[in-house]
Amino acid sequence: MVYHYKPLNSGWENVRQRHSWRLQASLTLSVILNLAFLWAWIMQPRGGVASNEPYIYSPAEDVVRHKLVKFTRGLANDIPIYERRPSPAVDAAWNDLWSVAQTKISRPEAVKMPNKTWPLLGEDGTYILALDVFHQLHCLDILRQQLHPDSNYTRVSGAHARHCIGAIRQGLMCSADITPIVWQWSDKLKIAEQRDDVVHVCRDYHRIRDWASERVFEDIDFTKYVADELDFST
Repeated sequence: MVYHYKPLNSGWENVRQRHSWRLQASLTLSVILNLAFLWAWIMQPRGGVASNEPYIYSPAEDVVRHKLVKFTRGLANDIPIYERRPSPAVDAAWNDLWSVAQTKISRPEAVKMPNKTWPLLGEDGTYILALDVFHQLHCLDILRQQLHPDSNYTRVSGAHARHCIGAIRQGLMCSADITPIVWQWSDKLKIAEQRDDVVHVCRDYHRIRDWASERVFEDIDFTKYVADELDFST
């Protein structure tokens, strides 16, 4: 009788082959998934907005960063300079907030915006822009000034004040801050009082202001027509 012996390692060889096949399949699947995630990230609109969310391009979107900011109450000894009585220092602080409103951008940036903007006189390929945060701060400053009729501030019309109230209202509703405001017991007042001096997640305003300050231009004559056809197709 002839016995045929099967090599002892043949079973282990099959196991190794199956393990190798599974490893290759796992690696292939991993590569495919990573490529899919990479493609999804590349196709996502700029500014960190999910692809299924409304999106409007802003030339300043790349400088947006977030940070934690503890709000102030504006009461007692917790009064920032912006809420103090009028003075040259207070006026200068407010002016510093919004004085960088008029900025200039390049034609490639202007083309990406959904609304056409005006060319800057004397600078071909350059266009005018104002980030709305500075417009809103300017409006708030105007309303602040109207609270002090005894000071030497320019009085604005009712229509102008109404415009500013609307601009700030719409800005607040647009940002819709959902930071929780809390109530805490005050031993001094013997009541549960509202505490809005809590930490918020905020856009870094100073980074945005720095971006704008690098693009500020001097006042120009807006009554002069500038022939220009901003091509949205390029």
